Amino acid sequence: MKNFKSIISICLALFSFGKVYSQQQAIYTNYLLNPLYYNPAISGSEAFHRANINYRNQWAGFDGAPKTFSASIIGSVKDRQKHGFAGMIVSDNVGLTARTGVYINYSYKIKLNKTTSLRLGVSPGFVQYRVRLYDVRVVDGGDELLTGNVLSANAIDLNSGAYIHNEKFFVGLSANQVLGQSISFTTYNDQLAMHYNLMGGYTHAFKKNFELQPSTLVRYTKGLPVSADFSLRGIFNKNFWVSATYRLSDAASIGVGYTAFNRLTIGYSYDYSLSSINPYQNGTHEIGISFRLTTKKKSLDEEDEELNNSIMEKNKKQRETEEKQK
Repeated sequence: MKNFKSIISICLALFSFGKVYSQQQAIYTNYLLNPLYYNPAISGSEAFHRANINYRNQWAGFDGAPKTFSASIIGSVKDRQKHGFAGMIVSDNVGLTARTGVYINYSYKIKLNKTTSLRLGVSPGFVQYRVRLYDVRVVDGGDELLTGNVLSANAIDLNSGAYIHNEKFFVGLSANQVLGQSISFTTYNDQLAMHYNLMGGYTHAFKKNFELQPSTLVRYTKGLPVSADFSLRGIFNKNFWVSATYRLSDAASIGVGYTAFNRLTIGYSYDYSLSSINPYQNGTHEIGISFRLTTKKKSLDEEDEELNNSIMEKNKKQRETEEKQK
């Protein structure tokens, strides 16, 4: 039994890596390719449906290091993209532990002015946590509790957020694991900590075919140091980009991405660890794939503007004709 308790303690300590490094929630360097993971209010902010897949292999070559996967479908319904929706699946593996979650998402748009909107979003979900005992090697093979393959625990989860955006800038504030549920494996209990995320960015066009986009993602969990990414992306011809990211006291990253046919986007990033784990691993690899499921349609605002312009032009021509007749 002592072996069993030790194993559970080690597994949960690994899974609760977030207690030290804020990784109950995964870290993505390509957060601009996967913003829904951090803020549910993102859904519906684009005038088309989109499917995303993201995979991160952290500290390659280090046994038991985090591996993270997420997939989502994002879109909007009704007029003026007022109602956004999404579905998301996440999967994290750290050591002998794993987390799988399924989320649904809703966001509501509030128009602040002609160009800027505020979106409020909420994302309830169901999450399962597992400890894989079949991968454990123990000296005392007589512990009956170790004959099981997997220990599991379930929890209801909830994320919420707000997002302000227009064509040039965006800023969002969100809270993940809002309910702060407890998960229990036998006599071991672990509290899911609430995570706060602040994401923002700005796009500046220097020339018609070149844009510069600085952005940041700041993560905070009570009792832990602040984790922050500072990124700079150069975008060429609106379809190719290179990026550099610095993660506070943790890693430096370079990235590259390309959009083909105005539909398929692929991005890759490599993280070089700046922490003490650096000699024992071969860097972190991350890839994101995004696909537009529908082409961009004109919003009702754009249609209204075109109609108003058409009416004004028609009235102008009519006045000119009347003036000539006089």
